[in-house]
Amino acid sequence: MSSKQGLKIASVAGVPIYVSWSWWFFAALILVVFRPTFAEALPHASSGWTWMVSAFFVLIMFGTVLIHELAHALAAQSFRWQVNEITLNFWGGATSYQHSSMGKTQTPWRSLFVAIVGPISNLLIAGLAWTALQMIFEPTGTVLVVLTMTVWTNVLIGVFNLLPGLPLDGGRVVESAVWASTGSRSRGMRAAGWSGRIIVIVLFIGGLVIPWLQTGDVSIFGVLIVVMIGTMLWQAATAAIKTAEMQLLAERMRITDLMTPVRTIMSDASIAKLVPLLTGTRPGQEYQQLPIAVLDIAETTGDEMLVGIIDFAALSGVPRSSWHLPVNAVSRAMNPAAQIGASDSVENLFTTLTQYPDDLVGVIDDTQTPHRIIGIINPDVLAGRLHS
Repeated sequence: MSSKQGLKIASVAGVPIYVSWSWWFFAALILVVFRPTFAEALPHASSGWTWMVSAFFVLIMFGTVLIHELAHALAAQSFRWQVNEITLNFWGGATSYQHSSMGKTQTPWRSLFVAIVGPISNLLIAGLAWTALQMIFEPTGTVLVVLTMTVWTNVLIGVFNLLPGLPLDGGRVVESAVWASTGSRSRGMRAAGWSGRIIVIVLFIGGLVIPWLQTGDVSIFGVLIVVMIGTMLWQAATAAIKTAEMQLLAERMRITDLMTPVRTIMSDASIAKLVPLLTGTRPGQEYQQLPIAVLDIAETTGDEMLVGIIDFAALSGVPRSSWHLPVNAVSRAMNPAAQIGASDSVENLFTTLTQYPDDLVGVIDDTQTPHRIIGIINPDVLAGRLHS
């Protein structure tokens, strides 16, 4: 099955695994770049055999990255956090997960554990390959070359991912450490983002400037690799810093400062009941106003639930003869589970936004029983407010 993430190859513990289209380019690059290394290491082997060894090494890299990402996914699941997918791509891989309200509370130490198990898995693979080298009596030829490459590539991947800056796993270690010491995850994210930028600067100096000063020459391939990796790391670190700055700004506010107030109507009401809620005086102007939330009542608690938002574009096209239709006919459905209390923390809000990324979040007045819907938080509107 293919999707925008790529080709779905399997599911493990309910987590879909995708191979993105960029991974195939990565695989071809590894195949071509490492084949001369294998040809040099196996001087008596045929050209076809060295190509096969290089292809086998691609499979080893595939398995290495997959195990790394599965370690992240299974660690997150151990805390009952929501794991959406694993994607293998040009840069290696990515595991999409977020804290779930049904799972254990997200803490610096749990976040650290989920981050650190990925590199540890690589170092364990390197250890197993090294142990195999010691157990095999005088390993030679292909076995020696493949096991040696497995050891060093896993050491490289593990150590590289432990570098202390986002988006690398070591960046999560920095984030968790600052989070634990300051009590603010956003401060930890900002620190890890800046650390990621420093890593990029060091990468450019060590990978380009120093070799050029020493030899007066830098290979085109080396320049491409450093620029590509550096650009990816810089963009991700910059995005983390911006997100952290927005969250730090939001943390100085209350939920009610961040929400958009709404008018409300019950879902079984007719479109005609919307007329008193419209405020305009000219055709078309009446639809430029506060959102109108469509509500249901929870049978067990009597609490209001946000089930929809009136679509003013759809409403403007409804003739008067159809005003007897229910308001559901001119509303966009919302997930009633996506809600937060007005007295909740802003950190809980960001957890809710990541748990329901495609929904508006209903804000409830949790000081009264039954609870009432008093506003909504639209992630796009919220981002605009925090950017301004």
